[in-house]
Amino acid sequence: MQSSFDKPFRGGFSDRKEEMLLTGTITFLLTCIVGTSFISGVMSLGGGTILMGIMGWVLPVSVAMMLHGVTQIASNGTRGLIYWRHIYWPVLLKYFTGAAVCVSIFAWIAYVPDKVVLFFLLGAFPYINFFMPKRYALDISRGGTGYVCGFVVSACLLTAGVSGTLLDVFYNKSSLTRYQIHATKGVTQTVGHLIKVIYFAFVLNLMDEALSVMPLWVFGAVIPLAYLGVFLARRVVLAMTDDQFRKWAQYITLAIGTVFMIKAVNLAITGG
Repeated sequence: MQSSFDKPFRGGFSDRKEEMLLTGTITFLLTCIVGTSFISGVMSLGGGTILMGIMGWVLPVSVAMMLHGVTQIASNGTRGLIYWRHIYWPVLLKYFTGAAVCVSIFAWIAYVPDKVVLFFLLGAFPYINFFMPKRYALDISRGGTGYVCGFVVSACLLTAGVSGTLLDVFYNKSSLTRYQIHATKGVTQTVGHLIKVIYFAFVLNLMDEALSVMPLWVFGAVIPLAYLGVFLARRVVLAMTDDQFRKWAQYITLAIGTVFMIKAVNLAITGG
């Protein structure tokens, strides 16, 4: 079943009604970008997942992937810059090596997910961290876990558009502080979303499709808005303790997962 926002993207914007709907959709998305960047700025997760769900709800999947990717490059890049002194550098080389292997495989098979797959994965990822047995806890700062993290997280980015809740599995059991988590995840996610944009825009050659749906200026406008949301969140992060950070991160991700899992089931039943 189509949402009302899906309909304009099936054809042109020839009349006034369609132009007004496009304007309303763009305004809605830009507002959501500020709000979800604020959430990400506070919790280092959650905001990107919510935004991917919103964009996947109202846009074609490939277009949502690209617009979301540009937004998250700005949002995560800002976090990396704000907390750059806390970046945990030893994990980055391993992470990016695993990511490179993953992207090579996806480029070979040229995979594009549909909306059922998208929302199912968005809904399932938050529960992975919650139900992960402590004896199987993954610590990104130890051994070869960084390679595994880079591969798995990159695969999630290219199928669900986000990976923050899964990436949390590798961070929440580590000894890193909230500042180190914000900084290091900011760097890895910035590069991950850059890879996602390149994959859909140039490897799959879908940039023309994106520009037929969203004006080019929208892709530029999302950048300062993402910066704004993260900047506003900084005071909240400073006021939190590490325990509060981990506790609220878990609650928020489980709530997000439940909403998107319901959406996936609905799409599967109704045929999208």
